[in-house]
Amino acid sequence: MVMVVNNNDVRQKNKISVGLIITEDDLNSTFFPEEVKKEIRNSSFYLLIFISREDSIKISCFPTNTSNIKKILIKLIEFSPELVKGISTVLNELNLSKEILHTTGICYELENCFYETYLIGDVLNNGRVSLESVKQKFMAIPQVVNVNIEEISITAK
Repeated sequence: MVMVVNNNDVRQKNKISVGLIITEDDLNSTFFPEEVKKEIRNSSFYLLIFISREDSIKISCFPTNTSNIKKILIKLIEFSPELVKGISTVLNELNLSKEILHTTGICYELENCFYETYLIGDVLNNGRVSLESVKQKFMAIPQVVNVNIEEISITAK
């Protein structure tokens, strides 16, 4: 866990983003400009990813036809080309590369790094790939400290 200090505000930082799924009805009732809604209207669900920065929050929107979204959060000792290659290899071996909606990585300090990916969870839920095998494969990569798989929730009415 990383301690972030900002103007006497101390909080623990142990992830990069927060995800939320909204429906088309939710999208229509939000503050999104009409021209944006027209561009992304052809989906049943929308994954919103909120990434906090010092003075702002970045919001990304990913149209999808399923509400079954998973986030894999990997805690690392440090980033390296070998580590990134190892993560890519695991995603390819498990046939998860095609299911990725968003991926990012960050180091808050030299020894507190995180990699996360949001992906369509259907492959993980239909029995083709177990959550435990995903965790084991990632944990086998040198420099990986921990792996958490989180189900992204849909907004409640």
